[in-house]
Amino acid sequence: MIHKGRSAAVVVTFHPRSEYMENLAKIGAQVDLLVIVDNGSSEDKVAILRNASQGSGWRLMENGANLGIATALNRGVRQVQSEGCDWVFLFDQDSELTPGFVATMIAEFQSLSQTKKIMQIIPRYHDPATGLDRPISVFEDGGVFLTITSGSLFSMRAFEQCGLFAEDLFIYCVDDEYSLRIRTKGFYIGLSKDAVLLHQSGHPTYRKFLGRSFATKNYRPEVRYYYARNKIWILRAYGRAFPRLIVPTIRELISIPLKIAWMEGTPWRKMRLYLRGLTDGLAGRMGPLRP
Repeated sequence: MIHKGRSAAVVVTFHPRSEYMENLAKIGAQVDLLVIVDNGSSEDKVAILRNASQGSGWRLMENGANLGIATALNRGVRQVQSEGCDWVFLFDQDSELTPGFVATMIAEFQSLSQTKKIMQIIPRYHDPATGLDRPISVFEDGGVFLTITSGSLFSMRAFEQCGLFAEDLFIYCVDDEYSLRIRTKGFYIGLSKDAVLLHQSGHPTYRKFLGRSFATKNYRPEVRYYYARNKIWILRAYGRAFPRLIVPTIRELISIPLKIAWMEGTPWRKMRLYLRGLTDGLAGRMGPLRP
C-alpha cells in the first residue's frame, strides 16, 4: 500500500480573473505544494498572481508566452518532481475544490492500489451552473476510459513509467492522449466515489430543431484547429488499440462543421481553420499553429 506522502498541485493559468485567486487559495490550503504555471497572461494578470504568491509559499513559473497546455503541465510536473512530492493534482484555474477533496482522493487512490495497477484517479465533476454531474466514459474493467485534466490525481510513478504529456499536441486532447497511454500500458484509472470538483463545462449555445436540442461549444477559431487536428492524431495513434474511438470520433468530426455553420459566430474563419486542422492531422503536422 502506498503511504500518504507529500502532495502537490499544478495549476496552469491563462489571463486568470481576480475571482480565481480564491480557487488557488482553496487548492493551496489542501496540498503541501502549489505550483502555478502561467502561460503568457497579460502583465496586469501576472501581477495579480505575483501578489497572491508572495508570502503564501506558492511557486509561480512564468512562461512569458502561450507554450501550450502540455508544455505548461510538464514544467509544473518537473518542478514537483524536483521537490520530492509523491502525489500531484492537476487543476484548471476555474475549477473549485470542495472541503476534504485532496485527502479523499488520496485515500481512495490508496484503497484502489491494493487491488489495481492504478496510475490516475479522477473526481466526480459537478457543474454548479446546471446542477448536473459530468458523464464519465467507462472502460471494460469498470474504471475510467478517457479523462479530463482538471481534478486528476497522479502518483508520481505515472510520469516515471508513462512519461510526460505530449507537447506536440499543444492544446486539446492532451488529457485524452495521456489516458490512452496509461491504458495502453495496462494500468488502471479510477473514479472517486466521494470527492467532488466544481467544474463548469464551458459556455455552450443551444438550438432546437425538429423537437431536439443541439449544443455547440463556441470554441475560438484556433481551438477548432487544434481540436480537429488532434482528434485525427489520436485516431491514428490509438484507433487500432481502441476501436471504440473510431465511430464516435468520425461522427463528431462530421457534425462539428454543421454546428459551426448553423450556430456559431465567425463561421467561415472557424471552418477554414477546422479544415486545416483535419489536413494537418492527416499529414502529421503537429506543434503550435503556424501563420
